[in-house]
Amino acid sequence: MKNFLMVVAVLFAAGLARADWISDAKSKTEKELKPLVGDVGAVLGSGFWSPAKKGGLWGFDIALQVAASDVSDDNPVLSSDDTIGASWIYVSKGIPFVSLDVSLRAMQAKMESSEDKINFFGLGLEYNLIKDRVVSPFPGISLLFAANALNASGLDATTATFGAKASKKLPFITPFAALAAEKTKMDVDSVVLGTLKPEESRFRLIAGMEFRLIPFTYLNVAVTKSGKVSGVQIAAGIKK
Repeated sequence: MKNFLMVVAVLFAAGLARADWISDAKSKTEKELKPLVGDVGAVLGSGFWSPAKKGGLWGFDIALQVAASDVSDDNPVLSSDDTIGASWIYVSKGIPFVSLDVSLRAMQAKMESSEDKINFFGLGLEYNLIKDRVVSPFPGISLLFAANALNASGLDATTATFGAKASKKLPFITPFAALAAEKTKMDVDSVVLGTLKPEESRFRLIAGMEFRLIPFTYLNVAVTKSGKVSGVQIAAGIKK
């Protein structure tokens, strides 16, 4: 399973590590770039979604996250037949005495056909409103704020996400769902027009399942809908 996830991570990360889409973006206008901004945000805002966390002194989560998304029909530099994605090493820690989890994630990938690198970084804060317990008839609910960034030569993108998550813990599995609003901003060094700053906002729907077949380990699989594009996220790790 670990080797499979590593292969998937490399393949998905390569979707945004292709040098040609960044070069092509530098020749477009700000209006033309808006679908690209939304599609990049669909990837950057993915991966964080999971059952509601509960915070606390002993809570932690370490995982490999992978996310992939379709491409919009009107994307100016990527084909609608393409799939783009990214992967991250993810670490989350509960804060003692409050129902809060703080998470960080990062990854670096080499750009195809160049020596440049593309960097991914994310920060998340999750506040738990209702704890998710097997013995409780009520679902767990929490609020999530996340900020994610992509940095490459001549192009930077940031996605801000605010959403609500609900989950119901059962023996060995936990179904979960979420609704979020996202805004993505991009800085592109145009070859003609200077620095362009296109923006795009979208709503996201998430539905997934977490499997806990071995103590302290999990596999998380979810489907997402960001605007008109569909995506998938996979995460595997250890947590308490």
